[in-house]
Amino acid sequence: AVAGTLLARWAPALLGPTPADRLAAAEERAADLAVRNRLARELHDSVGHALSAVTLQASAARRLLDSDPEFVREALAAIEETTRRTVGELDAVLGVLREDDAPGKAPAPTLSADLDGLLRRTRAGGLRVTARVDTETEALPPVVSREAYRIVQEGLSNALRHGGDRVTVDLRIEVADGCLDITLENPLGSASPCRPGGGHGLRGIADRARLLGGTAEAGAADGVWRLRVRLPLHRTP
Repeated sequence: AVAGTLLARWAPALLGPTPADRLAAAEERAADLAVRNRLARELHDSVGHALSAVTLQASAARRLLDSDPEFVREALAAIEETTRRTVGELDAVLGVLREDDAPGKAPAPTLSADLDGLLRRTRAGGLRVTARVDTETEALPPVVSREAYRIVQEGLSNALRHGGDRVTVDLRIEVADGCLDITLENPLGSASPCRPGGGHGLRGIADRARLLGGTAEAGAADGVWRLRVRLPLHRTP
C-alpha cells in the first residue's frame, strides 16, 4: 500500500507531463501570445499615430510661427494633448505587460467617445480631413467601436506619414447590410503607398478586421489611394 501511494505521488515527476498537461500549457502560451500580439498592435497604432501627428504639428507650427500665431498656439496645444494621451496609453500597456493577470487594463479608445478628438488632433497638424459619419456610433458593439477607432487612427497615420500636411483625406463611416463600413480616400499624388514604412500599419488593419470576421482592402484606382474596411456588427457562429 505504501509503495502504491509513493508510486502515485511520484508518477507525474517520473513520467513527465501528460498529453492533457501539454495541451493546457500550449493553450496558455497561445492565450498569452494573443494578448501580447494585441498589445503590440495597440502600441504600434497609438504611438505610431502620435509620432506622425506631433511631427506634422511641429513642422506646421514652425513654418507659420510668424504669420499665423493662432495656428501655432492650436498646434502646440494639440501636441501637448497628443503626447499626454499617448503617455497614458503607453503606461497602461506597460502595466498589462508587467501584470499578466490584468489584460483588461489595456487602453481602449472607441469610435463613439474618441473620434472627434482624433480628428481634431489630426487636423491640428494641417491634415485636411473631411469626415462623414452616417450612423449612431454610440449604438455600435463595444468591440467593433474599439477596433474601428484604431483602424481609422492607423488610416490617418498612413496619410500623415506619406503625404504630410498637404494631403486631403475623405473619411466615410456607415452601416450597411449588418456591417460597419469604413472608407478612407486621398489623391495618389498626395500620399503614395510606396513610401517607406514597412507596411506594418496596413497589416495591422487587416489583422483587426480579420479578428472580427471582416475584411480590409487597400490599393490605388482612378488616381485615388483607397482603404476599405468592413466589420460585421455581430459575429456569426
